Amino acid sequence: MHPRKNPEMELNEKQRHILLKALEIFAEKGSDAASVRDIAQHAGVNVAMISYYFGSKEKLLETIFKQRAENLKIKIENILHLKLNALEKLDLLIDTYLNLIVGNRYFHQLMMREQVMFKEGVLYSYIRDMKLTNRALIRKVVDEGQKETIFRPNIDITMLSVTLFGIINQVFSHYPFICEEYDLPSTGNDTLNPKVIEKLRTHLKAVFHTFLLVHPTTSTPTNVPNENKK
Repeated sequence: MHPRKNPEMELNEKQRHILLKALEIFAEKGSDAASVRDIAQHAGVNVAMISYYFGSKEKLLETIFKQRAENLKIKIENILHLKLNALEKLDLLIDTYLNLIVGNRYFHQLMMREQVMFKEGVLYSYIRDMKLTNRALIRKVVDEGQKETIFRPNIDITMLSVTLFGIINQVFSHYPFICEEYDLPSTGNDTLNPKVIEKLRTHLKAVFHTFLLVHPTTSTPTNVPNENKK
């Protein structure tokens, strides 16, 4: 099966630029407080261009969620088709999720804000679908590991997914404090301290290995370098 293509390839350069700048404004102000005029000014375009490409602020926001959700699904699904064992796929899954979140801090910030605000509607559906997709893909890797008899049976996938994203969210929510705890400089929201990310990466794999493996090892998990590092 051939890897699926990135949905961003279907957008022209101007559309991608507007979406990126809109995401920054939405993450900063929230979808309710942000206006099309704010986005246009930040993107250096006129309001008419945004209306031409996206129709409305709501449609622009929907496009951002749809694009990011599809991009995430493609990257994770491509892992499932690699010729790796389940443990290798698990490590790569953790690397990919973490790299995507680190490389898309504005979207992660926006999603954390919006999932508290919305309990119904299109955005709620996108967020819910992303969570269900993540859960289903994690389940596939766990199922493979159980068939290979290297993962324990009777794994609660819902709690496993909550563990993964809950730990990541907590680290990002308390990032300045964590940097202080490790006596590391806090580099701000745009560029996270790579030492904190690598500590998080290693911890996540150790937690999952200990919980999932029938015979946990004491070796340090192999980390895939963050492709979003500058």
